[in-house]
Amino acid sequence: MLALIEEDIRAFDLSLSGLRVVVPVDSRFLAATAATALMAGAAAVTAVTPTATRFQSAEEAAEATRTLVGAAGLLENLSIDERIDHETCRATNVLLNGPSIRPITRSLIERLPDHSVVALMHEAWMTLAGEVDIEACLEHDIPISAVNESHPLVGARDYHPALCLELLKDAEIPVEGADIALICDNPLSDTLEQGLRRAGAQVAVVAHANQIFEHDWRAILLAKRPREEPRLGIQDLGWIAKSAPDATVVQYWGDVDRKAARYFELKVWPQRTPGKGQWGIPLDTLGPGPILQRITGGLKAAQSVLAGMPTAPDSLAQTLTSTDIFNGD
Repeated sequence: MLALIEEDIRAFDLSLSGLRVVVPVDSRFLAATAATALMAGAAAVTAVTPTATRFQSAEEAAEATRTLVGAAGLLENLSIDERIDHETCRATNVLLNGPSIRPITRSLIERLPDHSVVALMHEAWMTLAGEVDIEACLEHDIPISAVNESHPLVGARDYHPALCLELLKDAEIPVEGADIALICDNPLSDTLEQGLRRAGAQVAVVAHANQIFEHDWRAILLAKRPREEPRLGIQDLGWIAKSAPDATVVQYWGDVDRKAARYFELKVWPQRTPGKGQWGIPLDTLGPGPILQRITGGLKAAQSVLAGMPTAPDSLAQTLTSTDIFNGD
C-alpha cells in the first residue's frame, strides 16, 4: 500500500508541506488518507473515524490508520478522533470531506482559518445537497475544491465502467449481447455507455424512465445524482413495469423506491439497499488503486486551490459553487 501511495504522490506532484490536514478514515482503503497527507509533507493530520456500525467500529478504523501511518514512520504527526473539535478546526488548512466528515456545516466552516479549503474527493457536480454548507463557505471566503475525474491521473473513465460491470456481474446479468437501458442525465452517461458497449452490450441512453420504450430489456441501469426523493419513484417504476417487466433494475447511483418496486414485482439489484445517496457498489471493489487515486486527487486539488492556482476545464482541480448542486438534474 505504501508503495502505491508513494507512486501516486509522485505522479500527482502532491506537496502539503507545512499544512494541517483533517481527513476521513475507515477500516479499509480510506485509512490511506492520513498516510497520504503525511507522506506528502503535512505538518499534522487529524484522522476522523466513522460512527460505529455493525459493519465496522471506530477502533477498527483507528487501528487501520495507525498501522499504515506507523509503517511510514509518521505516527508522531497523527492524531485520531471521532469528531472535529473547535480547536482542531481553527488550525486546519485542508478539511477533506468524506463519510466520517459529513455534512460540513456552518459551525465547522466559520471556525476555519483564512488560509484553508474544504476539499472534495469527487467532481463538483456530484456534490449532494446538504453535503457542504456552500453559503457559509461563500460568507467566510472558504473555497471548496473538487476533482476533475476525467483527468488521466484520476482515471474515472476507466473505473466507472469497470465498477458498473462488476455490479452487473453481481446481479448475474451477462453483459455481452444484453440490451440495457441506461437512465442517466449527467456526465457519467458517455463513460458508462462506452464501457457497456465495449463489453458487448446494446445500450439505449435515456434521461428519464418514461422515455424507456417497450422492449425485451435485460437490465434498466440507473445512474442519476441522488436527491432527497428516490430517482426512481412509484410512477417511474410503474412505467418500467409496463415497458420492461422482466428486466432487472440495477442501482448504480441514485436511490430506488424499493417498496414501490416490490409492489410492481420488479427485481432490483443490489438486494440490500445501499445507504441513502450511496453508490450501488463500493469503489474498493476494484482494489486500492482507484481509491488511492481519488484520495491523492482530492488532496492535490486542495493544494492547487489553496495556492490560488487558476482552474480550467482540463485541469485536475475544480471549484464548487451552488450552481453545481442546484442546477441541472
